[in-house]
Amino acid sequence: MLVLFDTNIILDVLEKRLPFYDSSKSILESCVSGNVTGYIALHSISNIFYILRKRYSAADRRKLLLDILDLLQVAGADQESVLAKRGFFRL
Repeated sequence: MLVLFDTNIILDVLEKRLPFYDSSKSILESCVSGNVTGYIALHSISNIFYILRKRYSAADRRKLLLDILDLLQVAGADQESVLAKRGFFRL
């Protein structure tokens, strides 16, 4: 199963935010067990780095994100692949 992890799921785990911490941690742990192939959007990485700035040093934030990237693959898109889906933008 492929899962795209929202920024908030990652923040739930990193900041131990209740009441979502246990559920978010559980689905993230499924990546460790190999039951799920997890992805994170490229923009989520910079957003998480910024959001955690008040709580963690830059070095600690880098370490946290590198740990997350050991579990998740970065999902991204280039301009060519987005433009190939032009019909998506039609109203």
